[in-house]
Amino acid sequence: MKIKQTTGTWDDYRNHLKIEIDGKTVFQASDGEPEDATLGRDFNDCYSVVDLMERAYEAGKNGESFEIECVEENE
Repeated sequence: MKIKQTTGTWDDYRNHLKIEIDGKTVFQASDGEPEDATLGRDFNDCYSVVDLMERAYEAGKNGESFEIECVEENE
């Protein structure tokens, strides 16, 4: 399992976080307008955290490799 965490800043002030597993985006969140900063909008992927933890646990239990790459990018 390869985990890639990408963080950075958009538009000189909006921070973002993206997590990919094996090249597929599974989590992302970013600063936005205050009215959108809710679990139902900008932070909707928070609901997948427990599933992602379970995937990582199962990968370790099954002896899969576990690689983490952290990248910072600014647009």
